[in-house]
Amino acid sequence: MSSLDERFEQGQAMRATMAAGDPSHFTLPGIDRLAPDLKRIVDEALFGSIWNRPGLDVKQRCICTVAALMALRQLRLLRRHIERSLNVGLTPNQVIEIFIQMTFYVGVPSVETALGIAQDVFDERGIQFTPTRVYDTTISADDLHQLGSATHEEHMGDITVYHTEDPDSEEMQLERLINEYNWGAIHTRPHLDAKDRSMCSLVAMTVMGHYDRQLRRRISGALRVGITPAEIMEVFIMLTLYGGYFNTRTAMRIARSVFNEEGVSASGD
Repeated sequence: MSSLDERFEQGQAMRATMAAGDPSHFTLPGIDRLAPDLKRIVDEALFGSIWNRPGLDVKQRCICTVAALMALRQLRLLRRHIERSLNVGLTPNQVIEIFIQMTFYVGVPSVETALGIAQDVFDERGIQFTPTRVYDTTISADDLHQLGSATHEEHMGDITVYHTEDPDSEEMQLERLINEYNWGAIHTRPHLDAKDRSMCSLVAMTVMGHYDRQLRRRISGALRVGITPAEIMEVFIMLTLYGGYFNTRTAMRIARSVFNEEGVSASGD
C-alpha cells in the first residue's frame, strides 16, 4: 500500500504528463484558494490513485473522461481535458469522433457545444483540422438500415429486445431511425474502434444514471466487442470522482451480475 505522499507524487507526475509543460493544468480553479485540503485529496485520490491504475491506459482514460464531462455538461473541465487528451497522444480526429459517437446519447445541443470548444482549442494550438467525410449519401435508406442492423447485432447480439408486435408502431419507427443513423452512420466511422465506442456508451449511461436492462445489455455488448471484465470494471472506477461513487457502485454491481450470468470472472481477462 503506497503512502499518501507517494500517491500525491504519482498524481503530480500524472498531471505533468497530461499538462505537457502547461502549469495551468496543475491548478483547480475555485478549489486552490477555497479548499486546499480538497485539492490535496483530488491530487491523491483521482490523479495519484485512479488515473494511475493499470486497468486502462492513459488514452483510454482520457476518452472516458471526455465522454463523461460532455455527458455531464461540465464545459470548463471539458476544455481542459480536450487539451490533455491531445497532450497524451489522442489525435484531433479521435477527439472529434468521441463527440460524434455521443450524439444519440446526449443530444445534438451538447455535441454542438463540445465541438465549439474543440474548435477553440484547435485554433489556439494552430491545428489545421480536416474533417473526416465518410458518410455515403448515395446509398438507400434501406441499405443504411441493413448496415446499421448488422453493426447493432455485432455489438449487442439480439437486437429485437425493444421490438413491438406492430412493425409500424412509433417505437419501431424510432428503432429504425436509431439503427440507420446511430449504428449505420456513426458506429461504422473510423478513428475510434469498437472498444472505444463501447466505452463511450458505458460512460454516458453510467454518469447519466441509466440502470435499466439497457445498461446490462451494454455491459454484455462490451464483452462481445472484446472489452475484458476487468476493463469494464475499470471504466466504472474511472468515473467515481466525475459522476459520483453511487453511480460507480451501482454500475459495478450490475456488471458483476452480468458477468455471473455469462460465466466470466470480473477480475479475469
